[in-house]
Amino acid sequence: MHVRHLTRTAAVSLALASALLMAGGAGAAEVSGWEVSLSGNSPAGSLMSVSSVDDDLAWAVGRKDGYGVIMRWDGEQWSEDTAPGLPDVWQWSSVSAVSADDVWAYGTVGRSQALVHYDGERWNSVTAAGPADDSWPEVPLDAVAGRLFKGGNALYTYADGAWQTFALPAGVDIRDIDALSADDAYATGMRYPVKGGHPVTYHWDGETWTLMDQPPVRTGTDTAKITAVAPDDVYVAGWADAPDGAPPVPSVAHWNGTAWEDITGGLSDLYLHAIAPDGRGGLWVTGNDQAEPAVSEAVFWHFDGTTWTKGAGAPAPDGDTRWPSYTFYDLAPAGASGEFWAVGDYSTPMDSHGDQTVNGLIERSTTPTGTASD
Repeated sequence: MHVRHLTRTAAVSLALASALLMAGGAGAAEVSGWEVSLSGNSPAGSLMSVSSVDDDLAWAVGRKDGYGVIMRWDGEQWSEDTAPGLPDVWQWSSVSAVSADDVWAYGTVGRSQALVHYDGERWNSVTAAGPADDSWPEVPLDAVAGRLFKGGNALYTYADGAWQTFALPAGVDIRDIDALSADDAYATGMRYPVKGGHPVTYHWDGETWTLMDQPPVRTGTDTAKITAVAPDDVYVAGWADAPDGAPPVPSVAHWNGTAWEDITGGLSDLYLHAIAPDGRGGLWVTGNDQAEPAVSEAVFWHFDGTTWTKGAGAPAPDGDTRWPSYTFYDLAPAGASGEFWAVGDYSTPMDSHGDQTVNGLIERSTTPTGTASD
């Protein structure tokens, strides 16, 4: 997805928050295990993607007031990236960092696409293969040493200054990509429309893409997220609309190298937008919570290989406290510490005119007070 590869080599020391609730449990406990790193009137109005190189260097991308924005973490704070060379776009929707001098970002302006590469000093525009994706402008990227992967209305790979295009069947759109190496990558999406369509998952072997077996998710699930830990440890996820206005129905499936298994279990009532392995055989997911009765909390779910648990994120100081107002769109490890970044947005309470403000949000997981690290 967006460089989650750190979790494959780092020994994760993050202890689960003492505030985690068993699925179906009551309200949140006092300590959440997440803290706000960016909120309020910042340069970001909404953030779609995050990627880190180490504990002291990360990028997050999104938009504000009709303009794309790239934020950079320097180990102390998030600030707008001021390196030269960035074109004006409506939004940046994907970022993938391989190293301090090898970072990619994708954005759109109108019906045109923008692809840029950071070389450690400046951003440089790179001509993107294929037409802009009118169906899903938020085209996914994932970069590893020696190769860039791009999704959308086809599967594209870029290496040594040249693009390779893998055409997709009509109606198929790739929504997410996660690469283990330049010769081992996974992509997921849908053959649309969702009603009457079906999920698709592809594997890259260094030469071409091959369609994998169809994952066993609920009918009507828009499979828009994928994460790979190893060739025998791959997850796809998404959500489906429920009938009669009921909360959305998330789905998660796991590939063991031979077959898919539905591991959704007690995960429920979530517009699932982000997924990341925890480095210990488990999984984090988040998005927008729609559980009844409605609450305004940021929500994270954790899967330990057997059971799903639900916990609250940290509230933004100026966040709405009455209605579901927090949405996260991406998760990524915050270096080798075992902590994670989550990026998205939240809304403030309505003012006297009934208006609300949407602000960008970045949270970072922490080892909860009073809980020993692994």
